[in-house]
Amino acid sequence: MSGPTISVITVTRNLIEAGRRQSILDAMECVQNQTCRDLEHVIWDGASTDGTQDLIKGKIAEIETGGGTTPVRFHSEPDSGLYDAMNKAVDACRGEYVVFLNSDDLIAEVDSLERMQAHLAEHDPDYAFGETVYVNTDGSSFHVRRMGTKGMLRSIPFCHNSTFIRRSAFLELGGHDLQFKIVADYDMALRLLLNGYKPSAASFPISVFHRGGLSADSYRNGVEVARVWRKNYEPFVDMSRYSEEDRINWVRVGQLPLRVSWAILRANKHNVAVRNAARYSLIKTARRRLQPWRRWDNFTD
Repeated sequence: MSGPTISVITVTRNLIEAGRRQSILDAMECVQNQTCRDLEHVIWDGASTDGTQDLIKGKIAEIETGGGTTPVRFHSEPDSGLYDAMNKAVDACRGEYVVFLNSDDLIAEVDSLERMQAHLAEHDPDYAFGETVYVNTDGSSFHVRRMGTKGMLRSIPFCHNSTFIRRSAFLELGGHDLQFKIVADYDMALRLLLNGYKPSAASFPISVFHRGGLSADSYRNGVEVARVWRKNYEPFVDMSRYSEEDRINWVRVGQLPLRVSWAILRANKHNVAVRNAARYSLIKTARRRLQPWRRWDNFTD
């Protein structure tokens, strides 16, 4: 089965020190096990000093000696953080689409990328997202299905590791915005939506994502989401009328003010995906205001 070339990107730094020696080897092996062709694995290391570089180079030599079918390209140089490393990796990629695979996560099934390759060839989207199996810190898991873009004004509805972005679109948008340290992936997804890039949803699993890390800190995550909203909704409504505390509370209760959603709806007459998302946000806010006995707190784990 042929289709557009896919670049799988994995960012690393001092994984041995973090106790993730085996996880990166497993991640590299799962890419090699994919039935997809026209695939490359780009590993971008942030100048590791604990032996991670030698570990990865040794695995690459093993793959090449064993006749691995997916080429692995390794780079190592200092960067200013996770999203800066991702941006540098995208610059180095050769694929038409890029997908990010964390060093401690896996691709769900051996044919996941082959199926997505066929999906991309059929629908020709600027970005596409598949399903995700989330693994909790206690080892339990749950499978998230039925995703779409209608909820994107309020949160990112799909996993970064299950999202394929056309490389040219990623570069046109300037890559991840490095002012965000935790939710630059949400900012990127929101910019793709608001700038009219074509989405597509695939109904099969792409990644196995282990929950934890910075994104597990609900308050810090919420503070950054509030900043993402201010940045991206300013062109449609005067966001200075709302304090940072106001915007953080929007995240806490999981809804945007009616005024904000209405302004986004009115300003996007020709962007169907944004209009649908704005309508959905309006309905959610109105419904919750009619249920004063109910309470929401997205900062509670």
